[in-house]
Amino acid sequence: MNVLVTGGGTVAPIDDVRRIVNVSSGRFSAMLSEAFLRRDCHVTHLFAPGAQRPFHRLAAFDLSTHDPSSEMARLARLREEWDDVRVRYQELPLRTGSVLDYAETLGTASGTRNFDLILLAMAVSDYEPTPRLGKLESSAETLEIHCRRTPKVIRAVRSVCPEAYLVGFKLLSGSSREELVDAAHEACRTNRSNATIANDLASIREGRHEVVLVTSSGTVQRFGPGDDMADGVAGRLLELATAAGTTRA
Repeated sequence: MNVLVTGGGTVAPIDDVRRIVNVSSGRFSAMLSEAFLRRDCHVTHLFAPGAQRPFHRLAAFDLSTHDPSSEMARLARLREEWDDVRVRYQELPLRTGSVLDYAETLGTASGTRNFDLILLAMAVSDYEPTPRLGKLESSAETLEIHCRRTPKVIRAVRSVCPEAYLVGFKLLSGSSREELVDAAHEACRTNRSNATIANDLASIREGRHEVVLVTSSGTVQRFGPGDDMADGVAGRLLELATAAGTTRA
């Protein structure tokens, strides 16, 4: 299956030296791409500047380890795995990381490649200021920044790729599981996505990250914390995308 995954957070410049950024590290999207590659998929990973990248995020030597030989063995296994999957992997880095950069790069990729499954995990800014040339003075006691709403990129993707199984992401903070499910249902409706994955920032920061997968037909499935969470999500999405493709055929 041909899969597109996006990850990281967009950047909204204020002036030449300041910017508004989302807190997303791109870690979960990188884990999802790794899981799809391990399941023999062809994966295109589109990522924002500074975002974690599949397999690359795992390649650093852990200097805190008390067993260097074990760490060397881990890196050797990682290299073997990378050599096995990299022929099915392509990266698409954003140049500036702005919403416009994301929309254009994603539009080009989705319009020229036949993706079966598209996961839009990029944390996209809902508002952005009109950037000022130069640097704003720093002597004032307060600084007012007027922002305008940005377009919903996911809605344009559905128009370009009507046959792809489209998955959006919804991030809330301090919300209950019921609120996550309701928000995901609404996102499926407004974005015309086949499914939405919802998670909560507070749970991520507390080390108990879990996600809720909600389909447009109303099914709900929770994936709890753990190293196998991304693999469970990837496996379920492949099942749903395959079933949807069979139905279309």
